[in-house]
Amino acid sequence: MHQADASVSSIEATAFDRLYRAVTPYAFGAAWLAARALGASVSELGARVGELPEAAHPLIWFHGASAGEMSAAAKLAALLRRHGYRFTAGYTATNRAGVEYVRRSCEGDKVAAMAPWDVAEWLQRAFDRWEPAALFLIETELWPGLVFEACRRGVPVFCASARIYPRDLPRYRAIRRFIGPTLSRLNAVLAQNEVERERLIELGADPARCVVAGNLKYVGVETRAVDLGAARANFGLATDDRVVAFGSIHADEVDFIFAAIDRLASTDVRFIIAPRHPSASDTIAAAADRRGLPVWRRSVGSARSDWRVLVLDTMGELSAAYSVSGVAVVGGGFRNHGGHNPLEPVIAGTPAIFGRHFRHFEPEAAALTSTEPNSRVTDPNRLGELVVQWMSDETRRAEALMNQRRALPDASAIEKRYLQTLAPWLEERCV
Repeated sequence: MHQADASVSSIEATAFDRLYRAVTPYAFGAAWLAARALGASVSELGARVGELPEAAHPLIWFHGASAGEMSAAAKLAALLRRHGYRFTAGYTATNRAGVEYVRRSCEGDKVAAMAPWDVAEWLQRAFDRWEPAALFLIETELWPGLVFEACRRGVPVFCASARIYPRDLPRYRAIRRFIGPTLSRLNAVLAQNEVERERLIELGADPARCVVAGNLKYVGVETRAVDLGAARANFGLATDDRVVAFGSIHADEVDFIFAAIDRLASTDVRFIIAPRHPSASDTIAAAADRRGLPVWRRSVGSARSDWRVLVLDTMGELSAAYSVSGVAVVGGGFRNHGGHNPLEPVIAGTPAIFGRHFRHFEPEAAALTSTEPNSRVTDPNRLGELVVQWMSDETRRAEALMNQRRALPDASAIEKRYLQTLAPWLEERCV
């Protein structure tokens, strides 16, 4: 047994563990039947009960909720491989979007499947299939049964890019007595920042094993490159077309962002709008139709050249949309949704504007506001004014981007912290 595993490899079931193991077969059994009734595929139904795809060893298991977490997991896998670790990456996601992201975007030796549900028998089958050398839970995927089974087998478990969303904190506090043992069993918790570390310790994580490591989403940002010519052609854009991108827009924010679009409707500027949820696509298209702006939906295929509003209702293209734009507007904060990552456009090379409600990404929003105070707007009129100003004044736009780039995290420092923390467990397992 590896020396670093000794502190958690001997595990005793608590009363909660026993109760949880008794209840989950009924709860997740009903979920399995519902999925079957709704037409889930044979492979998906099999994965849910632990019948994961065959994979070569050694294997590191990366588990997350959706595409965003899978993107972070892929960055961690790539980082480990760059530093000499050799393994198959086994990805599981809670929903189909995460699995599709892995299949479409992740490189290297990999397998991907829907996550097995948290039933002891199903998890045992999954661990028997993959025999993972380590298990990484991305952000807040704290499944008690999954963690228990890993610890029972002596598999080190890490919570990477760990965080607790503010909206979830009261719920976690209410069940601290039950979630605390799961957190205490983790070999290491690599929190995004000090605020998240304190929250996780409050909920039961061992302070000695809980470190501030940074957000995996920023690993490798300095090497990110987009073929601008190919991206423009893919969106049906000419080289000199001017574009404003709106990312992760909620349905109730459509009227807010069209305050900016209305100010530029008489110009030659084009607008790429990525809805946060598919249900917002129709709202966006209807708003454009009312204004007589030609609309094209990206899901139909390669864009025509005559659109003024492109509804980006596909996965995995938002970064490319930001990169071909002069200004980016990040949604989720114009109404009280908590915001989405405002650094993504800046990483792509475009200055960002965002709203007031950014509690889910408050450190990022605060960093941008400190370097470029005009970034954060509170009303539709100000949003329109700022978009027009930055689109019409290249010097001011470049200054805003330069200011915001100072807010980007140090990717090399994040990489170093992850590698230093994980090396004691991985050096003998994946080299």
